[in-house]
Amino acid sequence: MAQGNELRRDRIGLWAMAFLTVAAIYPMAMAVSNAAAAVTYAGFAAPLIPIFGAVLILLASVPILEYARLTSFAGGYYGLSELGFGKPVGKFVSLENLMYFLMFDVLTSTAFAYVIYSSLTYVSSYILPSWLYVLISILFFAGMYVVSVVDLRVAARWVIASGILQIAILLIYGGVVIARTKYNSLAAFNPSVAPGGFPGLFLGVILAGFLFYTGYGVPLFFSEEGKASFSNVWKAIFLGVIVTTAVGIFTMYSEVAAIGLSHAASLSSELSPGLAAYLPFLGLAAAWLFFLVALFGQAFGGFVPGMSFTRLLYSMGRDKFVASNWLTKVNSKGSPKNAALLNSFAGAIVTIVIEVLMIHFYGVTEGPFYALFLAGSMVVAYWFIHHIIPELALAFYLHKSGKRITTVRNFLISVVAPAGGVALFVYAFYEGYSSLTEPYFGGLIAVFITSLIAVGIVWYKAARKTLGESYVTKSTILEK
Repeated sequence: MAQGNELRRDRIGLWAMAFLTVAAIYPMAMAVSNAAAAVTYAGFAAPLIPIFGAVLILLASVPILEYARLTSFAGGYYGLSELGFGKPVGKFVSLENLMYFLMFDVLTSTAFAYVIYSSLTYVSSYILPSWLYVLISILFFAGMYVVSVVDLRVAARWVIASGILQIAILLIYGGVVIARTKYNSLAAFNPSVAPGGFPGLFLGVILAGFLFYTGYGVPLFFSEEGKASFSNVWKAIFLGVIVTTAVGIFTMYSEVAAIGLSHAASLSSELSPGLAAYLPFLGLAAAWLFFLVALFGQAFGGFVPGMSFTRLLYSMGRDKFVASNWLTKVNSKGSPKNAALLNSFAGAIVTIVIEVLMIHFYGVTEGPFYALFLAGSMVVAYWFIHHIIPELALAFYLHKSGKRITTVRNFLISVVAPAGGVALFVYAFYEGYSSLTEPYFGGLIAVFITSLIAVGIVWYKAARKTLGESYVTKSTILEK
């Protein structure tokens, strides 16, 4: 490939990549949406939800962590699928991952707009026009584009700053509340105090805690630009999950400890349980600071997956699966500028369509809420698909590479861990999607239809011998 179309090497180190995971998981969510879900299922035992959720995601991600030790590939998950199952399956996973990121764009932009729009509505005491909501979402994509095309080292500093700021606020606020409350108790770590006991707690872990970490794998997409990526990427993922889990445990404990065992369930009805729990202890000024930091974190919680999406598009162009050299253009800062433009444009268009439809059918007060959770439900469905396939691919890649699968380590990472991960995904899918109502059921149907379209695209291109190249296969052979 001609110089100027290649990603730059050695741009970011271990902690920069770790904070990419931190940003994508979004620490402040542990006091907002994640907290509401945890309290719903676990009540006063809410801190146990992120603990068990982190354990499950780390176990389910063992093949992905191993993949990060084998190669560096900006296309992320579809690389392992391609190494194990070949180009057709790999390209299918790339399309599923593309749809995942596209819906993640919708999710994060809609959430960002929802926070601002609902706050302005509350302050003004008027129902503001729906076009303002859509406009805020579009401005979000303008910000995403800027962050995606600047020097990665500069963007990484912004990401680290957003993560540190969120963590600092949560630790300071939580620490003040824990020091002042009269409801401190180790019962918060006793599964039996959950409303449904351990079975109810486990269901909460599957439907909430496990899904707190959907963005954990973003460092994979920056592996070609990372320093010592073969040793740093998997460590970055692990560190990012551990840091956000520790903060989440502390935060959720402070929230339930603020109001006590008998009132903990009431937090589940709050849009921001953390804010509701902290307000009596910290006052209105601290609440406004909490809101601003949460908004800042929400922005980078979308920008980082958007940057990952940019690199996925770049990789699909480089592989010539998408027959366009335009996608592989890299600017003077080393960032895939055209892929970033396509990401922002496509994300904005799909977001506008979904928001306008939801506002049309459900009104300006409820429409944005449905748009947010419709996108979220579709993100999870696409995540299940594009995560399961590469997990299963590891064993096939090891076999093709002449490595014995029957050694204890290889058997555990390529057979036992994927089997457990697939079982976990299937169970979570059943529990989460077996009784969907509209518009979420329609979203699931859309996931199935687009997945069938993806199969058709791959089949058609395979028949015409236009699947393109396999950069990850060539680079992995060279790196051995």
